[in-house]
Amino acid sequence: MGNRIDFSARPDLAALGIDPDRQRAVEEIFHRHFAEGLHSAAQLVVVSDGQVVVDLAAGSFRSGQPVRPETPFYCFSVSKALTGMCVHKLIEQGRVSLDAPVADYWPQFARRGKHEVTIRQVFLHLAGIPAITRYEQIPLWPFWALTTRAVANLPLEYPPGTQMAYHALTWGFILGEVVRRVSGMPFEVFFAREFAGPLEMENSWFRIPSRDLRRSPRIQSGSRDQDTLVRVFNLRPIRQALMPAGSLNSTARDLAVFYQMLVNQGEYGGQHLLQPETVAQATTLGYRGWDTINQRDTLWAYGFHLGGRRADEGRNPDRSVFGDASTAATFGHMGNRSCMAWGDIGHRLVVAFTCNRLVDYQESRRRWIEINDAVWRIIG
Repeated sequence: MGNRIDFSARPDLAALGIDPDRQRAVEEIFHRHFAEGLHSAAQLVVVSDGQVVVDLAAGSFRSGQPVRPETPFYCFSVSKALTGMCVHKLIEQGRVSLDAPVADYWPQFARRGKHEVTIRQVFLHLAGIPAITRYEQIPLWPFWALTTRAVANLPLEYPPGTQMAYHALTWGFILGEVVRRVSGMPFEVFFAREFAGPLEMENSWFRIPSRDLRRSPRIQSGSRDQDTLVRVFNLRPIRQALMPAGSLNSTARDLAVFYQMLVNQGEYGGQHLLQPETVAQATTLGYRGWDTINQRDTLWAYGFHLGGRRADEGRNPDRSVFGDASTAATFGHMGNRSCMAWGDIGHRLVVAFTCNRLVDYQESRRRWIEINDAVWRIIG
């Protein structure tokens, strides 16, 4: 169960009970999305029962440079799942408590009425400081101390626990600073030591080095409402800024390895990185209800979206982006209209997708759903 993924091996589809036509259908969807202009660079990995059944890297960038399996992509909020597991590692070690106030670990955070905000509330986007319009903070992002000081000084927008509102970036600044203060090392160093290193995720960083930024595709806009965001996030200081909620640069292969470790309930390559109870806690439903920022029903675990039925199909009957066959046991995270990664322990299934083009809301959902529905058909 804990063996490493062998990306060089050709899968025995018959032994896995997989219809080759259904496997090819996934690959055809991946390539069709290129033809439709949804992206110019992408990767897709599907792992079933520890074996690679799809492993694709295609497209080009930077004057024709081809995309390879080791090409790192900016993953946006796919980052949250990995950041969350860093906090869960500290919880497992008894150094952080889910129901403790953030201020127990970061006293300055208590300013302006935030003294009662708990780690659990941050995980579930109930902390009361989504701060989605604080554009004056953008110049601070490359400077961790200045950014976290600004977050500590934020006022509550509503009482913690009373309203679920997606904390797109403050989520990571809060939890990243907790990790830094409790562990005594910068967040990105803790992640590298506890996860990226042991898992040999050699193309994954929360603060990408300059030498590796050159081989990462620039982000493209495929929707007018993403134009400004793309301009900002293609700026070199922002691309290299530490934002634990969104700055992960990684590959589909590396993300698949991380999720395979979770599907293995904390074990990978003979190493026990997490206890099964820790993985179970992280992937258990924590909040079910309306997200006032994104205006949709949500199923939140502790660092993950969950699949399956939406919380209120009468108000917003959108299909799950994890595919129609997903359930609340399917856990993962999407990255702003682009990348995704998820796993399902019961089905022993892992999917990781990276791409460089931010399309409009409906197109992004279509891209994810088409891939994921086809993946479920592989094993169905």
